[in-house]
Amino acid sequence: MKAFMELDANLKLRAFTVFLTVLLSSSIGPNMTFYYLKYFGSLWTGILLVIVSVAGFLGSLYGGHLADAWGRRPTMLVGAGLMITGYILATLANSPWLFQPGLTFFGFLIAMAGGSLADPADQAMMIDVSTPANRQFVFALIYWIVNIGVMFGAAIGGWFFRDYLFYLLLGMTFGAVINFLVIFLGMRETFTGQAKEQAKTVKQALRSYLTVLQDRRYTIFALGAVLSIVVYSQIDYYLPAHLTADFHTYWLWAQEIYGQRMLSLMMITNTALIIIFMGLINHYSTRWPLIFGFSVGQGLQGFGIALSFILGDFWPLILATLIWTLGEIIVVPAGQTIRADLMDPDRIGAYSGVFAVTRPIGTIIAGSMVSLSSLINKWGMAVIILIMTIAAIGLTVKAVNTPQKSK
Repeated sequence: MKAFMELDANLKLRAFTVFLTVLLSSSIGPNMTFYYLKYFGSLWTGILLVIVSVAGFLGSLYGGHLADAWGRRPTMLVGAGLMITGYILATLANSPWLFQPGLTFFGFLIAMAGGSLADPADQAMMIDVSTPANRQFVFALIYWIVNIGVMFGAAIGGWFFRDYLFYLLLGMTFGAVINFLVIFLGMRETFTGQAKEQAKTVKQALRSYLTVLQDRRYTIFALGAVLSIVVYSQIDYYLPAHLTADFHTYWLWAQEIYGQRMLSLMMITNTALIIIFMGLINHYSTRWPLIFGFSVGQGLQGFGIALSFILGDFWPLILATLIWTLGEIIVVPAGQTIRADLMDPDRIGAYSGVFAVTRPIGTIIAGSMVSLSSLINKWGMAVIILIMTIAAIGLTVKAVNTPQKSK
């Protein structure tokens, strides 16, 4: 508690807005696929989800540029305003007076673009007001809060989404308004770089990102981050397919546990462990050298996920979950701190925007590996995951040890 109270006021407010945003988005976002399937069919649902992903990708890229061109706070306000607009449209489209699935999608598309636009500025502001001494604690705290929000949000969505969507959307709109007011009334601008850009065109944005890509250290780190995302994303991509095909049905307290339920139990176990043990484990792991902590965490996470691919029984899979969760708890704050340390302080927004690209690239590769799994089976998938884990560690170590280019 003392460490939290000593944080910058912006970080304290950021902790509140993160929890509120994640709580509300987790109650609706994951369930929207079912909504689209019901009203648009599987073909159009796939197309719509790709459109949303592309909007998020472009929003993150341009938002990173604007965070350095306008500043953090103005970019966050624009993003929050777009989110309010989108949620209002989605709420109206599912109200007692109007039902229009097409308008619902358009509203969520606007909200996604707004959230993606604001995210690099959010990340940049956290780096601006944290210090090398407390940065790892800050990232661990935010990650802990995110998991609490996801846990409660998923429970709310699972219980109320089908019958009370209008009221959930009202709550999301209200939460977005509160988020806007907190930024507008409570947060101050934190960007003090001397290289603040005035041009805000797409051409200037591309030039800004090309400058970042010339930073060899950061580019190597980003490549390692892509591999890390591929490894972790297999929990959402290949693991469900493996459990569906190979899990041996288990009875727990007179309840049948089959593949889909096993995946849910593994995710619940993961989230609960993060919430309970994040603070304790990071109390010790933050004392390690950053690259050592990253290597241990990434290694445990990759090994645990690979182990999950070759196991098919209840308790061994729970043990594998414990292993990759322990790795996740260690690697997330260490990796984010390394990322922050590698950035040019005057161009944190652009650096954050480039890093935002790693997630869609990683998830595309992870998704394609599900098709590959039909040719190489579960053992081949486990071996590939271990190779990618080792490569991710190697690239990150190389990035940290590469001499910094003089400005």
